[in-house]
Amino acid sequence: MSYKSDVKAVRVTATGAVFAGRTRLRGIILENDGTTTQSITLQDNTDSTTLFTTSCPAGDVFAFNIPEDGVLFPGGMKCSAIGADTSATVLIDK
Repeated sequence: MSYKSDVKAVRVTATGAVFAGRTRLRGIILENDGTTTQSITLQDNTDSTTLFTTSCPAGDVFAFNIPEDGVLFPGGMKCSAIGADTSATVLIDK
């Protein structure tokens, strides 16, 4: 059995750079410890194009594996918005 690429887990708790180089989002685990639905927005580092947004209900955990080749972030990945009391683990190619 072969694999496509190595995967790296990155913890995100605030806005800012997630990964500087070209990468693919393979999965995400979003945890919401708050009392309202919260969301996360992931953008390309170079041109700020929003490539992935999702939300999570209050007091819940949302986990999602991206099928096939994932979501490509050609200029790197940044988090432009993440809800209060929310944290995420993003699974990306390293």
